[in-house]
Amino acid sequence: MILHDWFDWTNAGVGVVGLGFTLWAVRQSTGAKQAAIEAREAIWQREASDSFSELGALAGELVQLLQFERPKEAAVRARDLVARIPRDRARFERFLAADSGKLKELEVIFQNLAVQLSSARFLEERGTVQASIEAVFEANGELNSVYGRLLARLDKEER
Repeated sequence: MILHDWFDWTNAGVGVVGLGFTLWAVRQSTGAKQAAIEAREAIWQREASDSFSELGALAGELVQLLQFERPKEAAVRARDLVARIPRDRARFERFLAADSGKLKELEVIFQNLAVQLSSARFLEERGTVQASIEAVFEANGELNSVYGRLLARLDKEER
């Protein structure tokens, strides 16, 4: 009879230890899941900031092409921007918040510029070239401000 009671107490002890390990494993897996979610969000934010950095570089190339009076190449860059801005805006919508509306405005600016650059008389009108350069400088500044806000959010979350 004593042996039987001893096995019951041993089984109860093993059951309690097993329950303790199970609870510990559940707690650890919950923490791992949260860490994975945070890592995924950080990767998306980093990808968004890289994407907007590339958009800023494309806008900078567009300015140079306009300054060197190369409208055909500038039209290609403007069309590249027109294609990339809505794609990146839709892809990273959750990180952009209020900047989404600004990106729609920039898309219209670059679209109008691409149409202007496609015209054969673009270089003949000097005021048009200068106005286009100024519009691209302003749009590039907006792209860089979006990029800066994304980087600021990244830095804030890393701390």
